[in-house]
Amino acid sequence: MKQYILAMGLAVLTAGTGMAQTDALVSKKGQPILPEAGDVGLGFNAVPVLSFFGNMFNGNQNNTFAGDNKFISNLGNQVLFGKYMLSENRALRAHLRIGINGQTNGNYVFDDVANNPDSLALDRQKLNNQTYVLGAGYEFRRGKGRVQGFYGAEAHVVLNFSSSSYEYGNAFGPVNPAPTTTTNFGNGTASPQGERLVSTNDGAGFGFGVRPFVGIEYFFAPKISVGGEFGWGLTYQVTGDGESKFESFEAASGNVITRTQVQSGNNGFNVDTDNFNGALFLMFYF
Repeated sequence: MKQYILAMGLAVLTAGTGMAQTDALVSKKGQPILPEAGDVGLGFNAVPVLSFFGNMFNGNQNNTFAGDNKFISNLGNQVLFGKYMLSENRALRAHLRIGINGQTNGNYVFDDVANNPDSLALDRQKLNNQTYVLGAGYEFRRGKGRVQGFYGAEAHVVLNFSSSSYEYGNAFGPVNPAPTTTTNFGNGTASPQGERLVSTNDGAGFGFGVRPFVGIEYFFAPKISVGGEFGWGLTYQVTGDGESKFESFEAASGNVITRTQVQSGNNGFNVDTDNFNGALFLMFYF
């Protein structure tokens, strides 16, 4: 499996050598090989591409040896990456992610009021998750011909929000102090509950990091490169207090009451190197 990935990587690196000599700065058609001032670069994870070609030659294997990381392991695969060339040897870098996920799960349970096996009540779970990543950095470049080294530093901020709410088909009441309620929306488990979850609001998460980096790009075609990088970074993360609300029936008052439970937040920091597991990227400049 590893041999296929390495073979495909070498194939990509050498695919463009027929267009010009490896030390040339223009192709045979006169197209610039290296990015120029004013160019914009967009990149993505090259591992799925290499895995695809590797699997073509080895259909019973999943060639993911090179890893799943994109550019920076602490930002994840879903972060967009771009560059703006200030000159031939300097660039601004940017990372961006806007992730908003809303999901509603339903589960039918026994209808306590109808008291008929053919009658069902619907419980609903609504989930909301949001993740925002914004990063910026400055990059220096140097090298001759198609091989270009780069180094620099960048910073990023990360925001996370998560919450859930629940609606139940069977209501609390004097004759039904423990209504049939879904306890697990994943497998549809339900049972009589004297108290049940109404909503959760996880504490907002905030993270900040700084990261020096170094890497290399090989331009196998005009303004198209494959490369990799690693860095050493410090990340600080803090999560605020969260809370969960529960409801139950109070027989003495004859009312449905709500109880709030608070969860403590947390914080921490991490200092480490990243991307030593062989993650590769493809860059396109235009």
